[in-house]
Amino acid sequence: MNGNLLNSEKEKYFLQPGYIFVSREPHLVSTVLGSCVAVCMWDPVLKFGGMNHYVHSKPFRKQQSAQFGSVSIIHMIRLMIQLGSNKVNLKAHVAGGAQNPEMGSTIIGAENIKVAEKILKDNYIDIVTFDTGGKMGRKVVFDTETGEIVVYKVNNLREYDWYADKSSNN
Repeated sequence: MNGNLLNSEKEKYFLQPGYIFVSREPHLVSTVLGSCVAVCMWDPVLKFGGMNHYVHSKPFRKQQSAQFGSVSIIHMIRLMIQLGSNKVNLKAHVAGGAQNPEMGSTIIGAENIKVAEKILKDNYIDIVTFDTGGKMGRKVVFDTETGEIVVYKVNNLREYDWYADKSSNN
């Protein structure tokens, strides 16, 4: 894990569930995941990227919300292209999708992981890092300029897990 990433002076942004963040400006984007999944996308040529955080794999009806991976990932790819990326240059990190038996479901995380794999594969986007499944939650910090990612696995979420500039090792 790179402590320099967390000590960066870059602007920090915390991504809530059901949202997408893409910027040509350098940011540290962070989020906290259980069964949800985050896809971090980066263009190594233009040196910018973004992150999504989705709750479910697919809409129950014809909803077009970023809460759903099948909507969110496609929309993030479109945003990257609108900001100048060539899709063949895009790289992705996928994190999250833990089992959550306390919430009565062990399949939501697995379904969230599958939709990320399928959409990225169908769009010929390389998955560089794949940190998914299991029973532990994750805190993810992503540098949109360098494409660097730090994933902390946590048993229980603490208040400081919700901030990009704090380590879960404190």
